[in-house]
Amino acid sequence: MYWVPLIALLAQDATTSSPDLTLHYPSGSVSASVAREMLDALDEEYARIRHELGCVIGAKVTAIVVSQDTWQAMGHAPWSGGMFDGQINVPLVYERSRVGPQMRKVFAHEMVHACVARFGNFPTWLHEGLAQRLSGERLTEDQRRQLRQAVSAGRLPGLERLAGYWGGLSAEQASTAYAYSLWAAEVWAETDGAESIRQLLRNPSRLKDLTERLNQTLAR
Repeated sequence: MYWVPLIALLAQDATTSSPDLTLHYPSGSVSASVAREMLDALDEEYARIRHELGCVIGAKVTAIVVSQDTWQAMGHAPWSGGMFDGQINVPLVYERSRVGPQMRKVFAHEMVHACVARFGNFPTWLHEGLAQRLSGERLTEDQRRQLRQAVSAGRLPGLERLAGYWGGLSAEQASTAYAYSLWAAEVWAETDGAESIRQLLRNPSRLKDLTERLNQTLAR
């Protein structure tokens, strides 16, 4: 990652905040009124995800919105739509000069990462599966069928192999990894219910058993 452009940008950024969040944004391309819309959207997603996962993030969450050019200059993978590294980092996605559904979805996705991270260290597949599911992504039955065939044919590894850093994946590999993780999260929620997700976040020792069980279920 190239942090110099980000540091330089933040030195010129405007900032707005709420009791739970601080938002940095590029004042040259984001008006104060739109920044307020962004902050409101982040607050709303925080409240929803806090209810879904039972997290109390505690200290204020920092969200940083940068231009698309700056995002690319920082060296992010082309397929990356956001990043959480202790702070929420997202590129600016405008829809008719307002905060539209796509940007709200990105905010929700990264807020899930912020929430899950407060419970401890969890594998990437769990992070990305829950982040997609709680931001509104869903697989089609055809996508599930293709994933099931790939698992049965041995073309996809066990979930434990998707625990580490994904930054080096190609666009095709990333697409498969995200779909596989979302499938695991969907099956987990359908089989065990939302309460089991909240319980596991509070009891990480259950992760090994869950992973083994999901591997078996997804291979059927």
